[in-house]
Amino acid sequence: MIRLSDITRSYGSVVALDGVTLQAHAGTVLGVLGENGAGKSTLMRILFGLEQPDRGTIFIDGTPVKLRSPRVAMRRFGVGMVHQHFTLVPTLTVLDTCILAAGSGYGALDRSAWRARLLAAAERLQWAVDPAAVIGDLSIGQQQRIEIIKALLTGGRVLILDEPTAVLTPHEVDELLPALRRLADSGTAVLFISHKLHEVQRVCDEVIILRCGRVVHTGRCAELSRERMAELMVGAAVALPAPLRAAATGPLRLTVRALTVAGLRQVTCAVHGGEIVGIAGVDGNGQAELVHAVLTNGEAVDTPGIAAAARLTGDQRVGLIPDDRQQQALFMPLSIERNLVLKDHRRPPFSVHGWLNFPAWRRHALTLIEHFAIRGGSPATAVAALSGGNQQKVVIARELHRAPALIVAINPTRGLDVAASAEVLHRLVDARDRGAGVLLLHHDLDELLAVADRVLVLFDGVLTDSGWPQATREHIGRLMLGAAHA
Repeated sequence: MIRLSDITRSYGSVVALDGVTLQAHAGTVLGVLGENGAGKSTLMRILFGLEQPDRGTIFIDGTPVKLRSPRVAMRRFGVGMVHQHFTLVPTLTVLDTCILAAGSGYGALDRSAWRARLLAAAERLQWAVDPAAVIGDLSIGQQQRIEIIKALLTGGRVLILDEPTAVLTPHEVDELLPALRRLADSGTAVLFISHKLHEVQRVCDEVIILRCGRVVHTGRCAELSRERMAELMVGAAVALPAPLRAAATGPLRLTVRALTVAGLRQVTCAVHGGEIVGIAGVDGNGQAELVHAVLTNGEAVDTPGIAAAARLTGDQRVGLIPDDRQQQALFMPLSIERNLVLKDHRRPPFSVHGWLNFPAWRRHALTLIEHFAIRGGSPATAVAALSGGNQQKVVIARELHRAPALIVAINPTRGLDVAASAEVLHRLVDARDRGAGVLLLHHDLDELLAVADRVLVLFDGVLTDSGWPQATREHIGRLMLGAAHA
């Protein structure tokens, strides 16, 4: 049994954890819930030895211990962690990845023994794994499996999972959650951080809910409804936008006509001002190629003999909320303030006669930090120091405040808590109502259907009109899996 008692951690004047006590028992799945910035990841980093508490004690089997590093946590106490962002080397094989993570020491390696250990861990979860497969050739879901197996090989007694389903397809989630249940039933204590409350209900035995660095609830998961969980997390009731559709559409903002490139086949669609066009589909069916063609205004489509066009209409601003905020949207070492003016720093009032107006940058940052509820620091705080959800808020604040004519949003609520997710969707609806056209590619079908005026389904590079809002959710789900008819 693991017990964290009175854990407190501050970063300057910001109190991330304030007297938090948590217990995790062998054979159970504990859901760790809370808003972005509530302290969940900080608490787990302390349990994994990545950070040290300012105050408090960690007990394992009733004995106080010091987890001075992840190496100590893994090797001495069996604590493994799967981070929200993968820590895999794309060029290594699955076997070499696991050996590297275990840090097996000097001298010759008994690769046969390591292979047997890897396969035994996979069998424990009822997963088929090829030790010789190269990490970069695996799907995201398969890489997630390797992360979990790696954590079991280096830990195994306690497994911490930080948003493990954030990048998975619905089918992959359906495979992962029963595996976690089997893992707990075999004696491992599983700590499951998630914002997806329906998944928490499916797999968790108990929950602990944090708000502003403090524990506001602990208890049996079955005793709480999703609505009550969300209310405890944010301190108020949370609801997705009401499914009110656009009454009328405005001018054409985007046309895609007979677009055929690697990954797409004769794709045609249009986005008008005043509507949200949703693209549903399992990741890897051509979403990245479609977005690239849109953002390059068709310039990437130059293969002779291919009829294709993707055109933005007029001289318009495009707001982009990309799928990977850290790699595609933010400069992680730079401050919140500088990230918020990346696209406008040469324009008035941020630049006057060629001179950068830093006071204007700060005023702008303070306004957006308040308006978009960005938590975790001041304008001068490095974006890398923020939680993943607050990093996403920086991206959304920068892109939406500019009143773009077209918004391209790819999984915009990934990594956000229920309240922040609802707020992002509300903002997209508000942008639509102000006349923007919104192209929304989203892996979460429920959120997509809550706001989309039309829904197209992308499968194997082919775009199909689902018939939404007349079509049913089940029909759209079948189209996502390649069914031709309802």
